[in-house]
Amino acid sequence: MENKGEIIKIRKETHDVSTLIVRTDKKIEFIPGQYCLVSIPDNIDSRPFTFANEPGSENIEFTIKRIGEFTKALHELEEGDKIGFSEPKGSSLNFDKSIKKDVVFIAGGSGITPFISSLRYAAENGLENNFLLIFSNRTNQDIIFRNELKNMDKNNQNIKVINTLTKEIPDNWKQEKGYIDKEMINDYVSDINKKLFFFCGPPPMVDAMIKLLREIGVSDEDMRWEQWQIPGKHNNKN
Repeated sequence: MENKGEIIKIRKETHDVSTLIVRTDKKIEFIPGQYCLVSIPDNIDSRPFTFANEPGSENIEFTIKRIGEFTKALHELEEGDKIGFSEPKGSSLNFDKSIKKDVVFIAGGSGITPFISSLRYAAENGLENNFLLIFSNRTNQDIIFRNELKNMDKNNQNIKVINTLTKEIPDNWKQEKGYIDKEMINDYVSDINKKLFFFCGPPPMVDAMIKLLREIGVSDEDMRWEQWQIPGKHNNKN
């Protein structure tokens, strides 16, 4: 690994998701949506994880769901422990101020990580694009960044956050229910051909979104996607 960092804080996000806040030996320059390969001392493996912080932050952040042996090892790290990481990689979900179109982010579970970086970047830099996030989770307890996203929606006129749950829906739940479908997209997205769609999540969700968006008239050039898989497969992102 080219770079080294020290974990200075661990923030619990949900029952199985934590964010590692890492102080680095040098400033890391990346574009929202990029990832890097993360390694642990005395472990020969490395895995790709998306930067969750916005560019220019003092520290870098990785938000990690515990769903495999490598992520289990990461969850067992403590403040003061060291990790290694590569230079930033990837381009499929990159977002910066050069994009002028309004944006729709569609995320499933820990597929939110590239989009939280982009939304933080947009809010911090006062970008004028309109942003819609449709965020699908199994249960209310699985919503990563729940309070931050709620505050983004409240405090930024151009950021709207829609949550949908697919399991264990509370009686007092006031947002969407079920998997993201054409009706849900059409309820919240007008002028579909003028939007840029980014989506990230498990392979079945990504495949379904490609098919769905094509069916409602979105061109491939207005779609950008990435799928994550269970850790252990080398193209996994979290």
